[in-house]
Amino acid sequence: MKILYDHQIFTIQNFGGISRYFSQIVSNLPDHVSTDISIRYSNNEYLNKLNKISPLETFIDPLEKFAFGTTFRGKKKIFNFMEKKFPNKYQNYESKNKEISIAYLKKQDFDIFHPTYYDDYFLEYIGNKPFVLTIHDMIHELYPEMINDTLLSIRKTHLAKKAAHIIAISENTKKDIIDILDVPEEKISIVYHASSLIEGKRTVNLPPNYFLYVGERKNYKNFFFFALSIEQILKNQKDIYVVCTGRPFDTNEIQFLTELNIRDNFISVFVKDEEMFNVYNQAIAFVFPSYYEGFGIPILEAFESSCPIILSDTSCFPEIAQDCALYFSPKNIKQLRQCLEKIIDDSSLKASLINKGKIRFRDFSWPDAANKTLDVYKRVLAGE
Repeated sequence: MKILYDHQIFTIQNFGGISRYFSQIVSNLPDHVSTDISIRYSNNEYLNKLNKISPLETFIDPLEKFAFGTTFRGKKKIFNFMEKKFPNKYQNYESKNKEISIAYLKKQDFDIFHPTYYDDYFLEYIGNKPFVLTIHDMIHELYPEMINDTLLSIRKTHLAKKAAHIIAISENTKKDIIDILDVPEEKISIVYHASSLIEGKRTVNLPPNYFLYVGERKNYKNFFFFALSIEQILKNQKDIYVVCTGRPFDTNEIQFLTELNIRDNFISVFVKDEEMFNVYNQAIAFVFPSYYEGFGIPILEAFESSCPIILSDTSCFPEIAQDCALYFSPKNIKQLRQCLEKIIDDSSLKASLINKGKIRFRDFSWPDAANKTLDVYKRVLAGE
């Protein structure tokens, strides 16, 4: 059996949940399953560690080079115009990778194609070969006012109808696919994610008492709501901080935190994979205020790191964390504040959540995810 994966997510992401998922599936499939990833240019850190591509070349994003060191409204729009007008000056590495993927597809040297995102470019080149589609969430469809990407939703719907089989990453995501895309239930299989956390030495200089916020902070992630909920706690207990991993705070975030007079209690840090275990482990708790997630890998990372969790009571969170977390409504500031205060004041509650999380963590592994994915491939080839 030979599976072909394409370039898409490995071009888009340097690191992130979806590219981590595909790299883990590829690396955990049994040896008798042959895999190809049709890509040459990528800065994705998981793909680089796979050693599956030769030669794999890194690149500097042309948008980053354009008007380097400056940020202004309409920069991307101007760059897109310049890129089309002067294609030799601004190399489009996504287009180059797409050409490579098309060449692989045309060779037809595979049994199943598994695209890594929702661009439907491959349909005219795939011939009679089946493809399996992983749908990670339905955020774009459920919250179009927060994420305006109509083309992505159109392509996702199109591919969901044509796929031989769909992998959903949670029961909640499966339900949303059925409800929104009108896909038959028997066409969808659930394959849970797992944790890829590495236990390493802590090299990040952090304060002794902090709540942890992980990842993106865009609209549906509900970051401003979290800041409002913890405002009074930070003002009453000056030695407590909020550590946010990922990109630096932008202008809007800085202004918002400054107006609340809690800017000095919010710290933004970039954390490497081998540092993340201890960043979780030393936190008072990990807080996940998002309106919606397809799965929520940070939940498992917190379980693994003996970090108590405070979650919004939405989407897949209760499915994944069960009774191993404290829950709040993502629109109720008082509820979240009460959860934060409970964790600070009740050490026995904190210990109970940590112990429950350790047990729940055993239900998830990448080898298991790869085996279930392989079962899907076998069923597709058998025509089931």
